[in-house]
Amino acid sequence: MSSLKFRNLNFGIAETAHPVLHSVGQNLIEIRKATTKVRMLTGTYMLQADKHKFSQYTIDPICLLCHSEIEDILHVLTRCPVLGNERKEYFTPIKQFVTENSPSGTWKLLFNNKLAVTQLILDCTTYTEQLGFKEDSSLQLETLTRHFCFKLHYHRLSLLKKLDF
Repeated sequence: MSSLKFRNLNFGIAETAHPVLHSVGQNLIEIRKATTKVRMLTGTYMLQADKHKFSQYTIDPICLLCHSEIEDILHVLTRCPVLGNERKEYFTPIKQFVTENSPSGTWKLLFNNKLAVTQLILDCTTYTEQLGFKEDSSLQLETLTRHFCFKLHYHRLSLLKKLDF
């Protein structure tokens, strides 16, 4: 599954920078986090499913961490059990922010499945209107989701490095 499907095509590219870039500033760590998230959003973040396609199907697409299913962006961000503790730790502030800053019941209505949650994480501009967010809230949410993506990325890479010995 291509993560480009999570890109909000209604967001005006020509008018202004996308929040994933607009919210970064000049902090090198935040730029690195944004780079990771942009790669996830644009489908250039290399996962086993991508390696499988690019290797002419000689590399196994199954997640090297949990060995339970194909490792695509949905798996990494929402389902891999090995990344579960980090996911919970860094996703909790996202859910709390959305719940506290949007109309009552919005979370249950909009984010009742893994695809919607992945959409929120990768490109929260899709839900700006439904959440009732102004620019400041959108930028805060973007910062939280960028941090989430980077922390999962970092933990995933450190676990994969241990597998290589």
